[in-house]
Amino acid sequence: MTTRAFPDNNIPRVTVIMGVNRVDSYLGPAINSILIQTFQNFEFLIMVDAGCRDLKEKILELCVGDIRVRILESPSVGGFAFALNMGIAESHGEYIARMDSDDISLPERFEEQVRYLDENKDVDVLGCRVRLIDSVSESLERSYPYFQSNRDIRRVLPFRNPLMHPALMFRKSVLLSVQGYKYGHTSEDHEMYIRMARNPKIGFYNLDKLLFEHRRHEMQGTGLGRIKASYVEISGFLFTEFLLTHSPKYLFGMFVIHPWVRRARMALRKWRYGRTH
Repeated sequence: MTTRAFPDNNIPRVTVIMGVNRVDSYLGPAINSILIQTFQNFEFLIMVDAGCRDLKEKILELCVGDIRVRILESPSVGGFAFALNMGIAESHGEYIARMDSDDISLPERFEEQVRYLDENKDVDVLGCRVRLIDSVSESLERSYPYFQSNRDIRRVLPFRNPLMHPALMFRKSVLLSVQGYKYGHTSEDHEMYIRMARNPKIGFYNLDKLLFEHRRHEMQGTGLGRIKASYVEISGFLFTEFLLTHSPKYLFGMFVIHPWVRRARMALRKWRYGRTH
């Protein structure tokens, strides 16, 4: 597999899209984890909120002059979904890779994902196994749920999000076919997967390889207020799917993800863990 920055026609195979609204201790390692990928044929679009123009110089310093990096300003009023769509519109790659500014892509991530997509034309949305880490990059005791096959991913979509968004690589053509992200600040990815699932020809898959580390830390705002806001968004599009399909599984999904139910499940999980340790 090639490791050149770009092929002779200067068109990268992969476009990486990352949104940034602050510079913190996590951003440098996140950017570096992209720049040191074993697969180097990519462009790296960093979407900066237009209200944070002062971040551009700091981000450029972290990118150490890498010519594959482009920093684009996204209108503040548009939100995260707009920034991602703008990145897709500006992209040149056949594949779109997501990345968040506080996570880590392991060095072989792009190489493994590009190889699999090249060899499996029936897969359009590709993830991997994910390790959860804390603010100092130590592994957390709990793991991110893993669903591998297209069938299993589709089965649980009404009840939970089985795809780690920043660890995914998409075929750009499929993102365009569903018109990209629609709305939302906490569930723009889950909503898009639900729309993708309407088309039985769109294939989902998670590689059985650990290629990504997702960071959990205090700056993510995981309080009750955020959980409630997320529920409002997710239950809204699940109910829309119920109206379109008349399938009760979407109503059940609204119940399963209710904040009270989620908190009860988390408490039960902690109780079981305490009983076994």
